[in-house]
Amino acid sequence: MPRPKRELSQQVQVCINKLYKQQSSNWIRLIRRSGEIAAIPYLTPFLESPDLELQTAAENTISDLLQHCPPSDLVWLSEKMREYLPYGFTENASQWVHLTAENVKKWPASVHPIKIIMASFHWNGYVREEALKRIIQFHDGSEIPFLLIRMNDWVSPIRFHTYKALKQRIHTHNAGAFIRNITLVKRLESCGRDRYETLTESVYDLLRQPECLPELEKGTLSTDRDTRRFCLQMALESRAAVPAEVLEKALYDRDASIRLWAARQSGKTLSGAGLQHILLLMINDSFPSVRREALELMAHHSPEQAIPFLKEGLLDRNAVIREIARRHLSQTESVSYAELYLDTIWSNNERYLAAALYGLGETGQKEDAEVIAEYVHHPEIHVRKAVVHSLARLNADAYRELLWQSLLDSQPGISREAVQALNRHTYLLNKERLVQGIIESHCVHVQRNMLRLLPAVGGWQQLEGLLDIVARTRSGWIQRTSIHQLHNWIHASGRSYRSQLTDEQAQALLDKLDACTILLEPKQVHLLRWLITS
Repeated sequence: MPRPKRELSQQVQVCINKLYKQQSSNWIRLIRRSGEIAAIPYLTPFLESPDLELQTAAENTISDLLQHCPPSDLVWLSEKMREYLPYGFTENASQWVHLTAENVKKWPASVHPIKIIMASFHWNGYVREEALKRIIQFHDGSEIPFLLIRMNDWVSPIRFHTYKALKQRIHTHNAGAFIRNITLVKRLESCGRDRYETLTESVYDLLRQPECLPELEKGTLSTDRDTRRFCLQMALESRAAVPAEVLEKALYDRDASIRLWAARQSGKTLSGAGLQHILLLMINDSFPSVRREALELMAHHSPEQAIPFLKEGLLDRNAVIREIARRHLSQTESVSYAELYLDTIWSNNERYLAAALYGLGETGQKEDAEVIAEYVHHPEIHVRKAVVHSLARLNADAYRELLWQSLLDSQPGISREAVQALNRHTYLLNKERLVQGIIESHCVHVQRNMLRLLPAVGGWQQLEGLLDIVARTRSGWIQRTSIHQLHNWIHASGRSYRSQLTDEQAQALLDKLDACTILLEPKQVHLLRWLITS
């Protein structure tokens, strides 16, 4: 079954309409296949249906949807139930809407648990309280998510009974249930109806106990990133775990934020051979922030052993790592980094060519730009990006035309790199070329990038360019983006960049404004006319 969805699709909406008209369980079975949790409020009234077949189908469908429902969606469902009921209910829903605490008391012991659970979401506080008393009688761990939700109920007696029930359940055989619903536990930290610190800390203390380590290890295999990270954190704090093993597992996680967390914990937690082993894993990580942490830790804990890795870092694909490597190496040896990068470029080692070009741009002189420019037509895109980046750093004036041609490049990455370069050297921008490119280019990414650059022109030139684009373009999205930029220009127009216009300049702008008046809102036209003539 797919993950339950919060949105109600058109197909399920049709099924719900047919269900309410025809009262057939076949429609409920079709809804069950959809996996859409948003259908549950519309199915809940049938839990009180006098038709046993309808009631059973509704119970099984809601139960199935909830089994595949992430804990965070349960909070949403609780709120959605009140949004749907009692407002806008039909005759079919009246029995559920007018459910009372007495009705819940009369339910037999054999009642389907899902009926009690859904009653705990009821809009009537007395019904929720009575349903809660029935939920408290469950002792298999399935009740814990619904108790955690009711822990923040707006009715204080419900919160009181829920707190007592949860305190009784904080023991080791419920560790797995608390881990699976850790999102709901952590939610209480931000809830304001009561102070929940004592309860949440009791849960965390439970999970730190040695007996709970097997459940934490299961939790590290969860598909939910936050659950995996929490379990790793608790395992690291557990007295039964081996910190190096926990951190090694975290460094193999597919999520980069968890690996970065492990990298930062390593320096605080480990030392000696254990730390060295972890650092070797970190230094080869694909995420630059993890490699950066590894280099910093190596340089701090074992400077001599760090030297080979720092030298490799000089040719890392990440700029921050290259800077860290140069900073630490400069404390132990005197090296001309520009010469090192030149040697690497001339060695014809394609693996490090892009990094060497970036590095030369960071450490070289103006005359080194000639070497970099030789690779402007290199077949590899990442190499050409390095060329654009480094030429802009070393000698943007001399390679102005190359930067413009890169902006027009058919490869989006090259064009994007040129945008970043020209944003650092806005004096190289030419309003007429930007406007012409936006209107005439056949590459959407080039048009988008030029539109991003146009605000850097600023002042009356930007206004003139935007009016030209609005009047001349045939592209709807360009027109909409330009009108949005006009809106931003109007609201920034009182700032210091605005110079005094001559009569000729003002008249030229008014003529351009008249050419696109039909495309702008009257208020925008009035404000622009006032700004131009005032």
